Amino acid sequence: MEEDTDDLDSVKALAAKLKLQTRRASYSEWKERVQTRPWTRAQPGASADRAADLGGLARHGTPATTVRDICGFHTIDAALEWLRGELQEMRLQDNRLARQLIHMRAEIHRLKVEQVCHRHKEMLEDAAYELEECGEESDLLCDIPLKATFALSTPLKHLGLTKMNLNARRFSLC
Repeated sequence: MEEDTDDLDSVKALAAKLKLQTRRASYSEWKERVQTRPWTRAQPGASADRAADLGGLARHGTPATTVRDICGFHTIDAALEWLRGELQEMRLQDNRLARQLIHMRAEIHRLKVEQVCHRHKEMLEDAAYELEECGEESDLLCDIPLKATFALSTPLKHLGLTKMNLNARRFSLC
């Protein structure tokens, strides 16, 4: 449990250092709106006509209470509509981020494959160059044919390269 709080504290410290926003801007706006406007305000001298306009919220004999805002909105329907809009926007943003992550993952995988192919090509070129050198040296030293030199093992086995048909190999995208 202590390790979890340490991790959380380090994440909070990093977020503060990078000046990251932990809340959506719309949430901050809504919170400010709620804190600056009270939900109801009591008005002791309100007229009966005004109380009737508000749907009978004021009763006779009690001070009239006019409903100004509900959590910063004029009606609950307005609050629900705003909430629906925020949820829709969050869903779209989540989908956009998911697409970006999938594209980044595919690009990383593509780069890894290219890098492996490049390394493999370099290794083959190095091995071919070494074989050419070995062939030239064997011609100078003795008349043993090059093929007999590597008859017991494959020419590139000492480099870790074995026979493989790359055209038949299937690569996974995972």
